[in-house]
Amino acid sequence: MSSQQSQASELPPPVTYTIGGVTVEFPTKAYPSQIAMMNKVIQGLKQKQNCLLESPTGSGKSLALLCASLAWQRHEAARIAKHNAAIDERLLQQELEQEKNEKKPTTIQESEIRKSGVNMTDRLEKGKDVWVKGNGGGATAQFVVDLTDDDDDFQPPKRVKQSSTPTKNSEETEPALMSFEQPNAMIIELDKPNPSVEDPCCPLADKRLVVPKIYFGTRTHKQIAQITRELRKTIYKQARIAILASRDHTCVNPMVERLPNKNEACKELLDNVHVEGGGCGWQLQAKKFGNYANLPSYGVAPGYDLEAFVTAGRRAKACPFYATRNLISSADIIFCPYNYLVETTIRKSMSIELSGQVVIFDEAHNMEDCAREAASIKLNQDEIQLAMQDCEKVGVAGTETYAHAELANFLSAISTWMDSESRNLAELDFSTEGKHWNGTEFTAFMMNLGVMEKINMYKEHFHLISEQRATEMDLQRDRGKTSRFGPLKPMITSATTYILEAIFQIFEQFNRENGKYRDDFRVAILRSSVRKRGSRFGSSTSKLMMSLNIWCLNPAVPFGDLKSLVHCIILTSGTLSPIQSFQSELGTPFPIKLEASHVIDRTQIWASVIAAGPTNKNLNGSYQNASTSVYHDELGELIARICRLIPHGVLCFFPSYRLLETVTERWRDTNSWNEIGKIKDIYVEPRTGNADFQETISSFYASIQDTNSGPRGFITGAIFLAVCRGKVSEGLDFADNNARAVICIGIPFPNYRDPQVILKREYNDRNRNRGLLPGGEWYEIQAFRALNQALGRCIRHRFDWGAIFLVDERFQKSPKYVESLSKWVRSSVQPYHSWLKTENQLVEFRDHMLATLPQQAVGQFRTEFTDTGVDSNPGAFFVLLGLLILVCLAFPWM
Repeated sequence: MSSQQSQASELPPPVTYTIGGVTVEFPTKAYPSQIAMMNKVIQGLKQKQNCLLESPTGSGKSLALLCASLAWQRHEAARIAKHNAAIDERLLQQELEQEKNEKKPTTIQESEIRKSGVNMTDRLEKGKDVWVKGNGGGATAQFVVDLTDDDDDFQPPKRVKQSSTPTKNSEETEPALMSFEQPNAMIIELDKPNPSVEDPCCPLADKRLVVPKIYFGTRTHKQIAQITRELRKTIYKQARIAILASRDHTCVNPMVERLPNKNEACKELLDNVHVEGGGCGWQLQAKKFGNYANLPSYGVAPGYDLEAFVTAGRRAKACPFYATRNLISSADIIFCPYNYLVETTIRKSMSIELSGQVVIFDEAHNMEDCAREAASIKLNQDEIQLAMQDCEKVGVAGTETYAHAELANFLSAISTWMDSESRNLAELDFSTEGKHWNGTEFTAFMMNLGVMEKINMYKEHFHLISEQRATEMDLQRDRGKTSRFGPLKPMITSATTYILEAIFQIFEQFNRENGKYRDDFRVAILRSSVRKRGSRFGSSTSKLMMSLNIWCLNPAVPFGDLKSLVHCIILTSGTLSPIQSFQSELGTPFPIKLEASHVIDRTQIWASVIAAGPTNKNLNGSYQNASTSVYHDELGELIARICRLIPHGVLCFFPSYRLLETVTERWRDTNSWNEIGKIKDIYVEPRTGNADFQETISSFYASIQDTNSGPRGFITGAIFLAVCRGKVSEGLDFADNNARAVICIGIPFPNYRDPQVILKREYNDRNRNRGLLPGGEWYEIQAFRALNQALGRCIRHRFDWGAIFLVDERFQKSPKYVESLSKWVRSSVQPYHSWLKTENQLVEFRDHMLATLPQQAVGQFRTEFTDTGVDSNPGAFFVLLGLLILVCLAFPWM
């Protein structure tokens, strides 16, 4: 039995809360901050108001979010079921009355309902946990009614088809919100035309309602795995979930999954279905695999995570990527990285329809950056020229010759303009030169080239070609690899399609609402020196690469599209402060706000500003000072001292990769690296791909595990040297011994020479009348959000404890910097003016926490046992408690 299947076993009785008339089943007694969070979530959902909710990392906000939103969804489903049942009851009565007057024979539907003696409204009111899918104006009304107390998970629903002329795809229709807790449900379909939602004669009460889906976005797939783990602790694990991910995370075709660019390789394979060796047999199995009724037979448990789903797809030889797209239509809650929800092109490609749905962004402190990036784009000139050549080739082959020729001319005009403007570029840094224009200036260039007057014609050509391309691909899949149906039409590649879509998106943004948002963008041409790996091992070559960059400086532009679609938006994180900047930057009102307190006691956190190191050298991480050897050596001595005093895991965050690499290189040349290595295993966050990072983080966790029961010789744990805004600082779990201390070196201000940073600061200064923060304040906020996120790695649950070191004298000189820290940190920060006093206070804190560890662990272990059902065996609990006490006696320093 897998770990997920064991977690899917019977859960202990939940604690019931009634919040705003909604019954919430919580797995344990909720902390006050969780109750406050659930209250605000339900209030926002009921009133269709946006929420901005800050709750410290480790306070259980994700669990509160899940329980509150899914409880509201269940409550809403029951309300809508009653509403829709009343409508269908009334429509049925009207038809019966009409047939009686016209003396028409009784229909099959009426006969069946009369035989059963069921009044639909009564049945829906009595049903346990009724879940209904409204079709929003379709021709078939559905009722889903629980008929049994049997709660076998994943059993396919039993259907009673009542329609004599089933609607299209009626056999594949599945009721959304059909909980796994109600597998044996009767679906009675009444073949009735619904009143048009656009019909002015139709009163509001006669409109069928649809239960909103919940789209739950977070930053990374690692965070999604943590969220689904929390979901499995609740009774809401039975909700139908779907996890959206790219082909990089879901491809299981052996021909593709080992290639560096799985996305393009998959598209190319599907494009070449008519070629020998083309097509994907795994995709053909996706429809069967992507069906909730079939998931149990593949070993997929309720509340599954992406890894389990992909593993099951590999066993079934079915594509998890396309299977997930089949699941979306029937899902209750969909998890995905939040750029899937913000970026229009991704929503379109993934068939994500957000109209009327609930959108939750967890870990949303990066939302401003994410929204700007969603409306920004970078296109290399080489890519534009390849797309131009592709259009020319397809046109010459005889497929829509004129349309392809015009699109080739369009791409050629843009590439030629890039060449003409690439003269006299300004130097930006040692490897990049460029210049930029605002949107109005770029539009003027395009008008002079004659592009603007033809842009609608170009779009029509592209639309025609895209439709024909989709039709041809469908035909090729139907025909297979045979050629007896005649020659196959040539088509532009998926890469060319992407380039054209991206360029048209730029023009659409610039022209929308008569150019209202045109100057919220900057257009830049950059020429950079890019190093490419050579053919011989270890060799590399440099190449000048020119790119067209469209930078959005106003996140309200893409976010405004989102807010106008959805039921409501809920933004949450542990580091949202200052909250007002989110409202102004995103151009969205958030009537409901919360700044929750932490769940820990103040004695569990020790925080100090370190203005000078052990040898009394000042520690100031400003640009001029951070490059000196004196600064690097004092940091090395400080970190070695901390590692001697703090057992187990230590996280050390630098403001940039450049400083991390410079300092570690200096430590290796001196004795600092060896001194730290005598006490801790040293790990450094890699800049390379995900595989290298996974290997490094796994080794770090293994080192901590290896020293949990006591030192390994002189080694007392491990230290991870990482970077603010890197993978370690975002969303990874370093609970308990994995992080007994967090050291933050300097303040992670964005690179002040970055062209986008410079332009954003200027943009904010010019648009302060819109309520935007001044450019300087915006710049500082970016630093402290990143810093607060890194500090949050220290405390991960109610019984956790740790020390925080803010290594920079600027915290001591500027009180506003301490005020910019998260609420739970700034109340604990103490300035110590000598290292000896700092060391004494730290030792006292450490010894106090280690002495109280067994009592804290008892509560923690009991919670964990309860979550997994182990508490039913009290003997096991006391055996483990006894072992814990023996360990503490054997290793008194713990």
